[in-house]
Amino acid sequence: MSNRIHYQSNICGGDFAHVLECFRDWKSQTLVYRRDQRMFEGKREVRPLTEDVFANGEIAHDALARVCEPGDPYALAAEIRDGERDVWLVMAAFEEEA
Repeated sequence: MSNRIHYQSNICGGDFAHVLECFRDWKSQTLVYRRDQRMFEGKREVRPLTEDVFANGEIAHDALARVCEPGDPYALAAEIRDGERDVWLVMAAFEEEA
């Protein structure tokens, strides 16, 4: 059987220091769809994807999905400024048995 990749993501506002705080909080929360698993389980830290700021969430999501790998010991964060909000999208990839 082959494995497939799924992603966990969350968003928060503020600067990257706030992203670090949010990430620590998220890691203590259980997943809504899997009560026996914590959010971002196995990921030790969050790192910024790039210094670039993305114009919208879809572009940021696609950029993160291209580089996130299940074996990474970290999650990645992309900053989004769409004219109304300034938020960070945090994402990590996980392998799932098919």
